[in-house]
Amino acid sequence: MQLEVLMKKLFLLFFTYCFCTISVVALQKEYFSQPVYDEATGVPLPQDDSDYDNFAWNVPFSEWYEGGHFFGGLGDLRSDFENVGFVPVVSYVGNFAGNAIGGNSRGVAHCGAFQIAAGLDLYKLTEIKSLKGWNLVNVWNYRFGDSLTKKRLGNTFSVQQIYGNQTMMLQSLYLSYANTIVGGEYDVMFKIGRISAGDNFLTKPIYWLYQNNAFNGNPVGVFNQARFSDVASTWGAMGRITDSEGRYFKAGVYQINTPKQNSRDMHGLEWSMKCEGVNANFELGWDINHDDSGKSPANISVGIVSDWYNAPYVDASGRNGTYNCSIYLQADYMIWNMGYIKNDNPRYIVRDKDKYRDIRGIILWGVFQYCPYDELAKMPYFVNGGILFNAPFESRADDVLCFGFAYGKYSDEMPSKYRDSHEAVLELNYKFQLNRFMFVQPNIQYVMTPVADNAVVFGMQYGINF
Repeated sequence: MQLEVLMKKLFLLFFTYCFCTISVVALQKEYFSQPVYDEATGVPLPQDDSDYDNFAWNVPFSEWYEGGHFFGGLGDLRSDFENVGFVPVVSYVGNFAGNAIGGNSRGVAHCGAFQIAAGLDLYKLTEIKSLKGWNLVNVWNYRFGDSLTKKRLGNTFSVQQIYGNQTMMLQSLYLSYANTIVGGEYDVMFKIGRISAGDNFLTKPIYWLYQNNAFNGNPVGVFNQARFSDVASTWGAMGRITDSEGRYFKAGVYQINTPKQNSRDMHGLEWSMKCEGVNANFELGWDINHDDSGKSPANISVGIVSDWYNAPYVDASGRNGTYNCSIYLQADYMIWNMGYIKNDNPRYIVRDKDKYRDIRGIILWGVFQYCPYDELAKMPYFVNGGILFNAPFESRADDVLCFGFAYGKYSDEMPSKYRDSHEAVLELNYKFQLNRFMFVQPNIQYVMTPVADNAVVFGMQYGINF
């Protein structure tokens, strides 16, 4: 009897995975709508909300608009999948940008990205107690469209954060484990498999609130200083331990992919152990008041990205180094805490674990990255930061007003057009959270670069959780 139940669960899981993989393929994790990923493990979260179970087209407009997904509950499919431990995520984000002033030429560009992710709770599926805390996670990206930076501006900090590897790409496929130890005093987590360093280090929900790639996902300085995996997955393992006060330490080791392994033609499926070297990352930090206490949340952390590989000199001399690194400091703090303001409006995002993100107020944040090897780093100095106003209007508790500034100093070893120069960008945006599954985010950016006239860029970021 138990074998029969297990076979039914496996069949349902297989059918669901095939359906999702054929339907759409994927993008990066986004933090704009109803929380769909665990922030630490990256595991898709069961929604467990009061969404209607019917299909979207079979309910009144108001009921559809106040639900948690564009397609609703898909009959009973969502709840059936989650009951057997399978949580699918399908979403879309688009970036539009046009330069009204400056650049090498005037124009517009649009790019988009679909994401499909699937989380499988191995304990729920098998009911084997020794598998409690274990999950299998698979994430795919499908990106398409054009880049204004590439076509019109020629600068380093892309004005559309989702441009890059414009094809279907495996983002991750890994096993994760999470549990508490020492009587609940510590949380432990680790991942192993096809993963990316950018999903585990130098990333916060704050960074996803911008369209310019100098901010979004990971502060972009690290990619101009060291080898740090992002969209294309690689073999790796990482772990994190956190105490009851929010202090944590995490470490990870990753294979440095060859150009072939990162290429669009391989779609993230070249899994050989052949590589260019090893990347190891370490971060020590403190998540302060990341709970439901209502106190001002904050974070401070320091870390190092270390690479062992044949690192080419930026002067194109043909020389190589054997080691390179990027050292970073990141911090944020809510300087004005206006308290919780959410009522029972069904259109508001529902958060439980990350309740601190529902506090209305103003947050300051900043990041500093430094590479001590000028001859190996395109941009050895990088700093960015900004100010956020969470819920600037009391009647719109999920909106965010964002301002950001980023600056990168080019290496003195770079070719002449970059030497003794820098690039900087300003971004001002407003995220309209229309409901729990949909947002639009108009923005304006000012790009200062040595390779073209300074540019004023008008943009729009938008997304849907299906």
